[in-house]
Amino acid sequence: MRSTAVVLFTVSGILTTATVRAAEPEPAMTAGDLQALCTGEDHVSKNACRIYILGVTQGIAVGMHMAGGQVAGGAPCVPPGTSAEALEETVKSKLGQDLAKRPGDRNLEASGFIGSVLAAAYPCAKHPQSNG
Repeated sequence: MRSTAVVLFTVSGILTTATVRAAEPEPAMTAGDLQALCTGEDHVSKNACRIYILGVTQGIAVGMHMAGGQVAGGAPCVPPGTSAEALEETVKSKLGQDLAKRPGDRNLEASGFIGSVLAAAYPCAKHPQSNG
């Protein structure tokens, strides 16, 4: 169980780094890196591969929901340079607060919950509408 937690933490760090460093020319993980991870024989590599793919898949789903306006608060605008630690603390704090008040929220999709938390914590600047 502990190795699974370590893998989850590592993969979340990789995913967060990829998000925070989106402006960099090189991706955080290349297809070659993913192939090496996914062809590893040890259980940690196999789990990390599976969790990475799941995380990206859920990230795409959250993005699609946000693009369609289906996430409360809209899309997040996380400032460049925001650390993985800051993102983790933001989400963990809200998890603790929300689940203490509303235990039924434990059944929400984690990816959607994270998206909503980030949208609330890092809202995009509102642009004044022009009247033509």
